[in-house]
Amino acid sequence: MKKFIGKCCFAAACFSIAALCWSAVANVPISDLDTDNPLTVPNVPGYTPEPGVEPSNPLSIPIPPDPPFKETEWTSENLPSAEYLNRTDPFNFSFLEEGKTYHQLNTPALNIAFFGGDGDGKAIKVRRLKPTTPAPYGWSCRWDNYNQTQSKRPEVLFVSEFREAFMIILSKPCVEFGFELAPNRQNKNFGFRMYVGNYYYDGTRGSTGMLIRTPNGARMFSIQATAPFSVITIPRYNDSGEDLSITHDGVALANIRYKLAE
Repeated sequence: MKKFIGKCCFAAACFSIAALCWSAVANVPISDLDTDNPLTVPNVPGYTPEPGVEPSNPLSIPIPPDPPFKETEWTSENLPSAEYLNRTDPFNFSFLEEGKTYHQLNTPALNIAFFGGDGDGKAIKVRRLKPTTPAPYGWSCRWDNYNQTQSKRPEVLFVSEFREAFMIILSKPCVEFGFELAPNRQNKNFGFRMYVGNYYYDGTRGSTGMLIRTPNGARMFSIQATAPFSVITIPRYNDSGEDLSITHDGVALANIRYKLAE
């Protein structure tokens, strides 16, 4: 179910390097990845940012609420059923340019921004990878696994600037959000969870978790809530004695879908 980022071309490298060679994107210099000084658009009257360009008022992480937090009902879904596809809208990121990285992705209906979830709240960037593009700008590993994902060869967003968790901030509250996830390391299971809500302006919180794998092990994560939320947190977890010292070398997101709150 995945398309992986390519093959390591350093056959003569030492053992410590070879252990990380499942991820070709990790071997690519990302010179435009300036998260300490994210790009912004000048606040010019009447100016509309082009798709994918950082706006003058970028999204930020909301402040967590004081306890107690009132939790409302929610459900999780882990298969792309016809009902799920009919009630949600796809988040299209095909307009992103190859080879470039982005912190905030802007579309007419919804903007999303990426942040580190390891406690620093640092803005991070993602890269679009196509299944038909050679490494280092393509995801070549198989994605689909027994029809547990929406498509067999999707375009992906590659997220590499985190170790244990990252966050997605929404510009508008949603009542449902879902995506497919795969690790950038082959033949190793990794446990990941998805949490929604639990921040100011959020009326709910919920979570779901699964093991993911590359190749043929991408899985769908989705939460449908009865109250709106604007924050999604995606952490790695240890459910069965997993060695957390083994790095995932980044993850790939695909088939992002959402339903806006009314």
